Amino acid sequence: MIMTEDKKYERIYGDYFNSIQNIITRMAQNSFYIKAWTVTLIAGILVLTFSILNIIIFVTLLGISVFFWVLDSYYLKLERLFRQLYKNKVQEYNDEEKRIKMELFDLSVKKFEASERKVIRIMISKSEFLFYVPIILIFAILLIYSLFVAL
Repeated sequence: MIMTEDKKYERIYGDYFNSIQNIITRMAQNSFYIKAWTVTLIAGILVLTFSILNIIIFVTLLGISVFFWVLDSYYLKLERLFRQLYKNKVQEYNDEEKRIKMELFDLSVKKFEASERKVIRIMISKSEFLFYVPIILIFAILLIYSLFVAL
């Protein structure tokens, strides 16, 4: 079966868009895995040290929670940047003039970074805030309680 030039280009464009979609999917999975690791580590540490109300344990748990919160927000930002790239490339593809100049397999998202929120702003989005803040508040309360018990 011989492919025409149009069919070859359509396949190349399709592969390009699939590449971007795969990256978006990976970023979303990373965010899910980070949340799962957060819960797993916290639960594991609490189970192993349940009988000990130790300041060091709660500081460690707070640190782990904040670290994963920042990392999760970073991956969410990357996912959003690649969504913008995908949207931009689809618009270029649909415009005959822009399609000719379209850079295939360009995965740079630098030109969208100015329009996307900073990681710190993403951290206070609903999906991030409602997951991590209750965890951090619980450990902060436990830390304060363990400080008073230690006195």
